[in-house]
Amino acid sequence: MAKKITLLLDAGQLRWALRGALAAAATDDVTPVLCAVNWVVEGKHVHLVATDRYRVHETLVPRPKGAGNGEFLMDRRQAAWILANAHRPARSFPEQQIRVSWTEGTPTKAGRIAVEVIASEADDAPVFRYEADAVRGKFPPVRRLFKDPVREETEVAAENVDIIGLDPKFIASMQHLVGYRGEPLVFTMPKPGEKKLSPMRVSNVGGTARALLQPNLLINGAAEWQGGELAEPAPVAKASAA
Repeated sequence: MAKKITLLLDAGQLRWALRGALAAAATDDVTPVLCAVNWVVEGKHVHLVATDRYRVHETLVPRPKGAGNGEFLMDRRQAAWILANAHRPARSFPEQQIRVSWTEGTPTKAGRIAVEVIASEADDAPVFRYEADAVRGKFPPVRRLFKDPVREETEVAAENVDIIGLDPKFIASMQHLVGYRGEPLVFTMPKPGEKKLSPMRVSNVGGTARALLQPNLLINGAAEWQGGELAEPAPVAKASAA
């Protein structure tokens, strides 16, 4: 018998979690697993994970009672459908829920994911449904890159600091990791002087979302920049035709 996982989740919580994870999913990558959201049901939470090779976002929602362990890959189009069709205005749909049901596939056939947006607990409540194939393939084991935070005493001694470059659009996507208005994000920078920079860790205070962002050392002399405008590169002389 094919394995099946059914999750009945609060619409508001799932919309937040999907928005945060989906921000890190690839949009034009030829690898389908990188354009998907990895759902992992284990422990006390449902983990939603996505990566585009440059960053990793993970968000958590409470695990429904009775839900079995397992994981599956949801295509970003189906995830986007949930965000577009699950609305939660408090006056109209205060009890809106979303049921996500995954059925395992076979070695030659993809599994199926059925999503139902349930307006309320009433028997005659409207239900919107969207069913699609699960993404086939092995999601990269990026969750293991998250290391348990180790509390270290701040060293007062001065240290050399590497100048690193971060893509602004990646920083902007971190806003989706905030669980409530005004919640701060905690940034843990890589140690200076490392030959290979470790990812920068970002997490919300509530502990329900975290991300990894791979920094890069600035090039073209920016590492020696001490302030002021960067010098324009010298023009390259073109060889004349013989």
